[in-house]
Amino acid sequence: MLYLTKYFRKGAGEDEFKIRGIEARQRSTPSFVEDVQRKCLDRLDETRSPEAVLSYLERAIAELHAGDVAVDQLVEQNRVSKPLEGYTQNTQNVAALKRARDHDLSVHPGQDIEYVVVDDEKSSRDRVVLTHEDIETYDPSYYETQLIRAVESVLSPLGWDRTDIRRELAETQEMDLIEYIRAK
Repeated sequence: MLYLTKYFRKGAGEDEFKIRGIEARQRSTPSFVEDVQRKCLDRLDETRSPEAVLSYLERAIAELHAGDVAVDQLVEQNRVSKPLEGYTQNTQNVAALKRARDHDLSVHPGQDIEYVVVDDEKSSRDRVVLTHEDIETYDPSYYETQLIRAVESVLSPLGWDRTDIRRELAETQEMDLIEYIRAK
């Protein structure tokens, strides 16, 4: 038996997509990533062109790398499933829980923790900053990966995967970033 865990559709005469399982439906997805994914769905619906979707993705990535995305649009909200001591991997949630503990904040299983990823290369508590802290920057490469994953969900029914998307972006991304910065 085949179960679809991710899908989107828009029936004739409908204004909105019905979506299930994709990033825009997941509560942990930052609003910036959700907005880009929804706009890419609309772009695909309007044009039936993967290239048009990738063009929009390129602009969003340029915005990220230029530092033009407000940090409140990059907040990740995740539900805590167990106490800090119960985790064995050094995930972003664990880093956020350690930061919360250091600030004398208790977050219990079943509660949400909100943070922005500031340096995902680190494995320490410094990889994230909690939303109540002063957030000066974010990790554009991390959020670029999130955007590419979200666009993969949009383009995968057409046979595109992350490798295809990255290859296509690599051909034009450098020039687009330079043009975006010059236009500012």
